[in-house]
Amino acid sequence: MRSGVADRAKAVAIEQIGAGLVAWRAAGGAEPDSHPDAIVMVRELEAIGRQISAQQAAVVEAIDRRQFHRHDAHASAKVMDRHVARLSDLEAHHRFLVRRVKRELPTVWAAFEDGLLPKCHVDRIARALANPRVRARVIDNDQQLASLAAKTSYKQFDERLTDWIAVIDQDGTCDTSQRNHENRTASIHQDPDGSWRLAAASGSLDGAAANEIFTRFVDAEFQTDWEKARAEHGDATTAADLARTAGQRSHDAWMEILRQAAANRAAATGGSQITTTVVIDHATFERNLRRLFGQPTDIGQPLHVDIDGPEMDAYRCHTLDGHRIDPTEAVANALITDVRRAVYGADSVVIDLGRRSRLFRGPAALAARLGNSHCYWPGCHVPVSHCQIDHLVPWADPGSRTNPRNGGPACGRHNRAKEQGFTVHRDDAGTWHTHRPDGTEID
Repeated sequence: MRSGVADRAKAVAIEQIGAGLVAWRAAGGAEPDSHPDAIVMVRELEAIGRQISAQQAAVVEAIDRRQFHRHDAHASAKVMDRHVARLSDLEAHHRFLVRRVKRELPTVWAAFEDGLLPKCHVDRIARALANPRVRARVIDNDQQLASLAAKTSYKQFDERLTDWIAVIDQDGTCDTSQRNHENRTASIHQDPDGSWRLAAASGSLDGAAANEIFTRFVDAEFQTDWEKARAEHGDATTAADLARTAGQRSHDAWMEILRQAAANRAAATGGSQITTTVVIDHATFERNLRRLFGQPTDIGQPLHVDIDGPEMDAYRCHTLDGHRIDPTEAVANALITDVRRAVYGADSVVIDLGRRSRLFRGPAALAARLGNSHCYWPGCHVPVSHCQIDHLVPWADPGSRTNPRNGGPACGRHNRAKEQGFTVHRDDAGTWHTHRPDGTEID
């Protein structure tokens, strides 16, 4: 490999590095001959890698200092390095932070250049140096940081540095903690392929508590798998014999937490049972049921169905709120849980379920929800499970009944709107119409 660097001495040095790697590979260097040999190789190659990483960051520092990135109109030395080296944003950011170590922490930098400090330790120091609240103290502790980084694992070093910053910058640490707590959030959403994703963020104490709870449940799932495997394989049991992967156990632990929380809510004073109702049409249910039992079915072959045809009008496989469910899962679950048969009329309204009563409860409330996934008000997307079921024709009016045809799901806001002169009705085709107090319809 011939270097294109203009300075011949530097070009020769780079060529020698490349030639050394070629010779290393030719000698089968990546294949240690023994355990002691493997330890030596890891250490010596790591030292070389550290030195190269230091020089990569040093180049970025020189580009930044001499403003070479402006020649190609790059926004910064980081952007130029990312572009030329085809780096990820994260790696380019790390190198850019480390450039400041070269400028302001001579002892740490010298140890890094000599291969004495791991790159991850120097990255952590660079992040601390980038914090303006503690930068001066970091610079004052240049020698101590270099010494500590040279003799501790990354975990130990990171914990010590984090604790040290918390001690010397109590106000900043408190501000960060408060911000994390105020920005706490949790969400769960469904992806287009039908899968679900959970995302959450919290402050340190809530996060630690959640981690402790989650870890205990994961451990319980592991013990369940381990006991089953031990019963089958005895003392020869290994992790490969476990029925579930670590990821599957983590998910099942999360679901167990939710189930126990739901059971606790149902048992509490004033609590109620939380159920997931899946709505599936008869044809889809029967087709997938045949498939599960190995009977002839058209599943696996393209169905000749028009996208705007009656078959699609009748198709249902979703929760009350409209979240799509895979039909195979829905049918398999129906075999071990409860099934309620509901008959729809031509206008997609569930035929009367249960006896007549003043309020929509039990089957009557469920029947009124089944034909909708959200509030019937135009433009309102409040899920049907969060809606109230009330009479379209007021209960006080003669002939009003508590049945699905005279009921519909409305969120609290829009249910109260009916008391302000708004009216709602459903036509013979099952389409909702909402009218203002002056009689005009809301599009």
